[in-house]
Amino acid sequence: MAEATDSFLILHVDDDQSMLELSATFLQRADDRLQIETAFGPTEGLERLQSGTYDAIISDYQMPGMDGLEFLETVRNELGSEIPFIIFTGKGRKEVAIDALNLGANRYLQKGGDPSAQYAVLADAVVQEVEHARARASLQESESKYRSVYENAPLAFVIWDRDRTIVDWNEQAADLFGWSHEAAVGEDIGLFIPDDQMGELESLLTSLLTDPEPAEYVNENLTKDGDRIWCHWYNAPVEDDGGISKVISLALDITDSREREAELQRYGTAVESSDDSIYMLDTERRYLFANGEHLTRLAADGKIERATEDAVVGKRYAAIHSESEADRITPLLVDAIESGEPRTEEYEFLTEEKWSYRTYSPVPDPTTGEITGVVVISKDITKRKRAETREAFLNSLLRHDLRNKIQIALGYHDLLAERQPQADTDCLNAANGTLTEGLDLIEKIGLLSKLENGDVGTDDRPLTPALEAVIESKRPHAEEAGITVEYMPYGGDDANDTNEDGTVHGGPLLEELFSNLLENAIIHADARRIRVSVTGDTDGVTVHIEDDGVGVPEESAVMELFERGFSAGDEAGSGLGLYLVKQIVERYGGSVAITDSDLGGMGVDVWLPRGAGEPEST
Repeated sequence: MAEATDSFLILHVDDDQSMLELSATFLQRADDRLQIETAFGPTEGLERLQSGTYDAIISDYQMPGMDGLEFLETVRNELGSEIPFIIFTGKGRKEVAIDALNLGANRYLQKGGDPSAQYAVLADAVVQEVEHARARASLQESESKYRSVYENAPLAFVIWDRDRTIVDWNEQAADLFGWSHEAAVGEDIGLFIPDDQMGELESLLTSLLTDPEPAEYVNENLTKDGDRIWCHWYNAPVEDDGGISKVISLALDITDSREREAELQRYGTAVESSDDSIYMLDTERRYLFANGEHLTRLAADGKIERATEDAVVGKRYAAIHSESEADRITPLLVDAIESGEPRTEEYEFLTEEKWSYRTYSPVPDPTTGEITGVVVISKDITKRKRAETREAFLNSLLRHDLRNKIQIALGYHDLLAERQPQADTDCLNAANGTLTEGLDLIEKIGLLSKLENGDVGTDDRPLTPALEAVIESKRPHAEEAGITVEYMPYGGDDANDTNEDGTVHGGPLLEELFSNLLENAIIHADARRIRVSVTGDTDGVTVHIEDDGVGVPEESAVMELFERGFSAGDEAGSGLGLYLVKQIVERYGGSVAITDSDLGGMGVDVWLPRGAGEPEST
């Protein structure tokens, strides 16, 4: 008796009740996996098929009303069933057997002989056909699943045989590599492998055809357009009776991720080799990473024993640094996290003469946008700060000590001039002018330094007193040069303006501003008449300084007048006068423009915004 590993439900149809009972007994005796249900004739058999599920049918041929072939045809055509069907009959005619097989019968067996022997044969035939049917169904199901995966998976499927010929190629493969199914099938697998990679891959291809174990590889491939892409391949050899017959290869395009990986590696190399201290803290101010420079600095300061990342990662900033350092950095970190904007600071070390410029950059989660931490970059700016200190010292030395020396030289010069004849006095006057120009240059350099360092405050000031003071201070110099200075004070052009002193948004350099302009006109305009007038509107006040001198320069040279170091002509000075004018005006939120003067020469218009009446800054 066969071992009961499964059960098969069989429907036996016959018009002989005794035969049905006998077959049930002998079939179960021959193979206890067979469970027999009987139907008296085809009509009852059809009813049972419509209400139940069976693994196979055994049917007699000669039955009243509907014979076995008609019953078979009904099962196949009307019920649409592919259930194994075995004709078991006492009439053994060849033409009946042929008709049965043509109509879809699986077996045709003849009754007669030893019951035990014939039912053993019938039982074997039933079991074989049921197992074959189940195998076919399983294969069809597998093929259906495979086809669904093959056609719908986001992976490229490439199937190739022992001759390395492509035998199948799905739509995703066509999209990835560029060749259509029709163009790829029949081609060598080297179709999409670059020539310079073929030698390296040759052994891999050979191993896939000899080793039945699945294998994964990552390599470069070639598209139809000649582009090189990176693919992760999953390869599964398919075996049959003769060994490996083909290989199913699935490809995932990893070009973008590989490029991102390379970019991250380059970034990591740059971070690790940077001379700047770079580290990242999470929102709880715990270390997430630190580069070598930061770790080296911590070790040098005695804050960690060894310059290794595990000495800081996971630890809070306050556990490694001093309380004062933690207290100072916390507000900057919190501000960067809450605002989502970078923050910067310059920091002077408490224990040594060193300075650092730090940037605190919040890092958002790429998916949610939520800030996950802050990257801190600390750049050593000690050299720059020392250079700035030296520069400030030299500027101070130039402005203070050298100014004093020149003042002393001028004093001795005046004493000497009183005792010398006229010829020597002319030489002394020339020297006096040179010393005076040097002193003026020193003053302008000092002023320029203040402007560039942002050391000049702004507030609201009355324009009229400052302007009148400058005109009166310059009038003697103008008269010496034979120049008449006219002044039309604020309000002269607008009787309805009640702001009589012309309060503007300016600062302590208003007098320096107009002093430079008047001095420039007196020395360089070759004029006999200078006019200063003031007009206003609701937004601001404009000071017009005009002359009847040589006029406006060529158009290309107008803007050069305000450039640092520009000078021209025999009477050219340091080139800082008008440059300083422009810097001061812009510092106060105003503007300056060159115009044609009604007097025939050049005009300079300085516009300053009206003051609000209260100081803005000091």
